[in-house]
Amino acid sequence: MGGTGKTPLTQYLAQWLIENDQIVYILSRGYKRSTNQNILVKESHLSHEVGDEPLMYKKRFKNKINVLVSKNRWLGSLDAKKNNSNAFLLFDDIYQHRKVVTDFSIITTPYNDLFDDDTLLPAGRLREPKRNVNRASCILVTRCPENMSQDKRTYIKDKLSKYNKPLFYSSISYEPFECFGEKIRKISSVLLVTGIAKNENLIAHIENTYETTTISYPDHYRYTMDDIKDIHQKFNSFASEHTIILTTEKDMVRMLEFEEYIDTNKLPMYYQPISIDVHNEKEFTSLIKEYVGKI
Repeated sequence: MGGTGKTPLTQYLAQWLIENDQIVYILSRGYKRSTNQNILVKESHLSHEVGDEPLMYKKRFKNKINVLVSKNRWLGSLDAKKNNSNAFLLFDDIYQHRKVVTDFSIITTPYNDLFDDDTLLPAGRLREPKRNVNRASCILVTRCPENMSQDKRTYIKDKLSKYNKPLFYSSISYEPFECFGEKIRKISSVLLVTGIAKNENLIAHIENTYETTTISYPDHYRYTMDDIKDIHQKFNSFASEHTIILTTEKDMVRMLEFEEYIDTNKLPMYYQPISIDVHNEKEFTSLIKEYVGKI
C-alpha cells in the first residue's frame, strides 16, 4: 500500500534515465483525479485534473520527461509508444496491474516495516501474497538510516534471502526548502502540513532543526479553501516573522490550486523536496543498465 517509497524511487529512476539519454514517459493512473480520459500532463494542469504525483513529476522534470495519466495503463502504454516508439516507459505503481507485462520490476519495502513481516489485506497492508515477489527483478529496502549498521544490513539480507532476488538499500535525502509563497530571510519555526501516507520520518527530520507544530491530513488529501483558511488561522495563532508553513512536494502541487489566496495573504509557503540515495548504487544501476541494453 502507500508509504513504501515508490514515488521517490520513480523520481530517482527518471533522473537516471534522463542522464543516460533515454526518452522517458512516466505512466500513472492519476489517483483521485476528477477526469477520466488519457491526459499528457502539462505544468499548467491542476492537481485535481491529473493527480498530485503526476503533476509533481512534471513540475520537477519539466520538458525533460513526458507524464501520461491513464486509468488503463495498458492503453496508456500504447499511446506512449505511438507518440515515440523508442520511449522508456516508467510506471510508478503497476505490480498488481497484470494486464501490463513489464520486463523489469522493483519491489520497495520500508526498513522498519518489511513486507516479509506483513500480511494480506485487510489484516495487513499487502495487496497480494509474498510469494509473488518472484515476478520482481530486485528488492529495494527504503527509508534506511544513512549510518545503518552492518549487523542490521546482514539481518535484512538473511531475512529476505529466501526470495532469491538482488537486494539494495536506500535512504531519504532531504534537500533545501523551496518557496512557493512569500520568502523570508531566516527560519526558526515551522508549521508542518502533510497529506501523505507516512510522515513520521519527515516530522523527526524537521523537529531535529526547528520548533515544529504539525497538521496531518490523509494521504492524497484534496485541500479545500476552508482547509487553507484553517491552516492560515493556525499559522497566525503562533507565527513570528521567522515562522514558515512547510509541506511536502506532493502536497505543494495540491495547494497550488489556491495560489491566488497564498499570494494575496503573503503566506510564507515552502515545501521539502526529497530524493533517495542508493547505498550500493553502482550495483543497482548496473542491473538497470543491463536491462536497458536489452531494449
